[in-house]
Amino acid sequence: MDPAAPLPDDLATLWYLVRRVAGLMDRSGEALFQREIGTSLAQFLVLSVVDAHPGPLNQQTVADRLGLTKGTVSRQIDAAVAAGLMTVRTSEQNRRENLIALTPAGTGLVRRGDAAFEREKAAMLPSVDPEDLRAAIRVLAALDGVLDPSRGGPQKQRSATETR
Repeated sequence: MDPAAPLPDDLATLWYLVRRVAGLMDRSGEALFQREIGTSLAQFLVLSVVDAHPGPLNQQTVADRLGLTKGTVSRQIDAAVAAGLMTVRTSEQNRRENLIALTPAGTGLVRRGDAAFEREKAAMLPSVDPEDLRAAIRVLAALDGVLDPSRGGPQKQRSATETR
């Protein structure tokens, strides 16, 4: 499909462009992190979320932050533990919950990935006006707030047993 071709309405165009740009950004990020630090974009994102959180946190929190399933995050955590980038321990408050934290090697990898991203950022968005980028972020953040029930958006459909 031609990205410039008109779609039935603005919402359809927005949906299409968001999905297309997200895919292009994912492919670009995948290539960057593989080339610069030898890891996948998914692995880097999981490590980055853990790095940004003070103290250990659980797998579900990481999954929620990235919009991924707990299973997907679990596979990334297993790979990070095997590579010596992360530790996993059982929570003292809930024995069914695993808490994850970065090792010094994991922190170092995140710092190298952040530096690689900073170097590439200008090349990724050379012709986008900074104010346009901020406007796009505001619009997407507003849509996220409207569409995500956990952020006050439309309520999840109630099950048949709840409506009786």
